[in-house]
Amino acid sequence: MIDLTGLKLIREHIELDTVDSTNTYALNAARPGLLVTARSQTEGRGRQGRRWFSPPTGNIYMTLTLPAPDPRLCLVAGAAVRETLAGLLGGVEVRIKWPNDILILGRKVCGILCEARGGVAALGIGVNVNQSEWPAELTDSATSLKLVSLRALPLDDVLQTLVAGLDRWLVLYRDHGFEPVRAAFLEHGPRPGSPGRLEDGTPCVMLGLSAEGFLEVEVEGRRRTIISGDVAPA
Repeated sequence: MIDLTGLKLIREHIELDTVDSTNTYALNAARPGLLVTARSQTEGRGRQGRRWFSPPTGNIYMTLTLPAPDPRLCLVAGAAVRETLAGLLGGVEVRIKWPNDILILGRKVCGILCEARGGVAALGIGVNVNQSEWPAELTDSATSLKLVSLRALPLDDVLQTLVAGLDRWLVLYRDHGFEPVRAAFLEHGPRPGSPGRLEDGTPCVMLGLSAEGFLEVEVEGRRRTIISGDVAPA
């Protein structure tokens, strides 16, 4: 079980062996401050209903509920997860891919899914910790902390560190607003001037992040604000 001592926003932890989805479980519970973790998920999902591969191989599947929906929570979580994983891996480059992925050396190590129901927000996070194999369609795009560090990491220790970092960043956002999160994204997200590609395949140039948490890009010489959808490095 997670040690909640000293945490400000996380008041309760439910640890499950198997669940359909930690987000679904947490939203059904409908009480803020609840952390739900599971060893495996049978119906894990990402953005736009995409399936999140969730085998029982020592990964982190977790959801934290918060009292009010906020579209910038995914970015807050991204800053927290990126900082935590970078600390665990030392000098390895860990970057944020707008709006909800964490990449190590260009490969996805974490996905974040924000959902809401009845005034409660669910912040779902999946981190590949000790996984070493994926379905064929994910082999070239996914990685894990184990593959990068060349050693297995104690799952409970990684989870405890991640939860503490998430709580700290959420408190920082609550007390100081979005600017610290935006600064982290500008430092560790898409590099300004780097090429990208919109969800429909249109080439673009990455510019930065707005104060609202939207991605700013340049398309055919014109500045454009991307409110939703996937924008990938080219």
